Amino acid sequence: MKKTKKYITYGFLFVFGLLALSTLNSCRKLINENPSGTKILSSDVYTDSVTVQATLAGMYTTLIYSNAYNFYLAALPAFTADELNYVGNTYTQYINNTIATNDPNNESIWSSSYNIIYTTNSIISGVNSSSGISSRFKNQALGEALFVRAFCYFELTNLYGDVPLILGTDVGSNSTVARTPSTAVYSQIISDLNLAQRYLPADYSASGGTARTRANKFAATALLARVYLYQSDWVNAEAQATTVINSSLYSLTTDLTTVFTPASQEAIFQFYNQPDGYTQWAYNVIPNPITPVPTYVLTTQQVAAFTPGDKRQTTWTATILYNKVSYSYPYKYKNITTAANAEYYTVLRIAEQYLIRAEARAEQGNTSGAITDLNSIHNPTRVNLPIYSGATDKASVLSAIMKERQVELFAEWGHRWFDLKRTNTANTVLGAEKPTTWKPTAVLYPIPSTEITNNPKLVQNPGY
Repeated sequence: MKKTKKYITYGFLFVFGLLALSTLNSCRKLINENPSGTKILSSDVYTDSVTVQATLAGMYTTLIYSNAYNFYLAALPAFTADELNYVGNTYTQYINNTIATNDPNNESIWSSSYNIIYTTNSIISGVNSSSGISSRFKNQALGEALFVRAFCYFELTNLYGDVPLILGTDVGSNSTVARTPSTAVYSQIISDLNLAQRYLPADYSASGGTARTRANKFAATALLARVYLYQSDWVNAEAQATTVINSSLYSLTTDLTTVFTPASQEAIFQFYNQPDGYTQWAYNVIPNPITPVPTYVLTTQQVAAFTPGDKRQTTWTATILYNKVSYSYPYKYKNITTAANAEYYTVLRIAEQYLIRAEARAEQGNTSGAITDLNSIHNPTRVNLPIYSGATDKASVLSAIMKERQVELFAEWGHRWFDLKRTNTANTVLGAEKPTTWKPTAVLYPIPSTEITNNPKLVQNPGY
């Protein structure tokens, strides 16, 4: 099961953010604000740049400390797809696609997302009405809040389908919002990201110039490219991905051990670590070095997806022998040394942008351009494999791209689960791999039963 850590209070999250900004003494009043409670953040929070900066820090810190966003949104979809198994029975309902409506992990994703969205709504409202901060800083704050809100809604609508679209901070009204069609949710996501692009700087000055732990223009652009891909808007998906690729800030590396490090040139947006100095993913997935027992292990399907000799398998997976059985497990994040900060949890990276553009180009009939992008990733220097030299018809190239996504993005942020859903192949693939438990309605997670109890306007997804 997931290894858990105990933290003092929700207020500590804000303290951590304030310490990072050296503004703790002037901002202690923020600690007692409760974004998920019954009152709205007071307007005086947004009177100057110091307090706004602290609130932004709290927003990011909530993401970092959330079990949903530092672990579950990668692990649980990997179970419900065909990437991960668990040695034990803790996640059987996810592996079998029979998620209980009262499952606490699923509830964590829903409640954490809306807690964060509440904070972003408060920032957007408060900053827009503030006269005490410069227009430049106002744009920065608005852009970051819009990006995070779009990111949360992207995760929600891809897991649950139609979800309540909440854009304000009135707790009474928010508690009775019905489910909004996913088309409208996507429209809001696109609107938020377009604004974030306009407001955010192209550099990483907000996070110190070298770290990539706060959103910039290209983080918004990268997420927008993904959104357009999921909407089958091939023209815009290609255009947005091209903007990121041509920015000169990012480059594919030949050293795969550096991809998830703070100095990674592939990283577009990362989470800074919790005080322990290592990622929650590594903490949970890497077997205990003292008593090495496998837990989160790759499925036979995922292992078979790698071509022999692929450096992504030799670098990003590891094996452990237990009871005379060899298990492979994800090893993209390798460090569990306290205070090392050797890796940052990576949310967006440039390899995905090449794959987005490849798919968008192929869908538009530009298979030669698609193959060029595919080979930017799939080449001898980077992954120790020959460049793609297969059939050049659209169907063959798209199949090669999906295979590349499976081995490049495995165990990251639900990519495989979302790919199976958006390409309408989940029933075929998972029906064959899980014939006794898979059902078509499992493509959506259940709305947590506590949310339906608290909000009578919510209706459960079919099959639950």
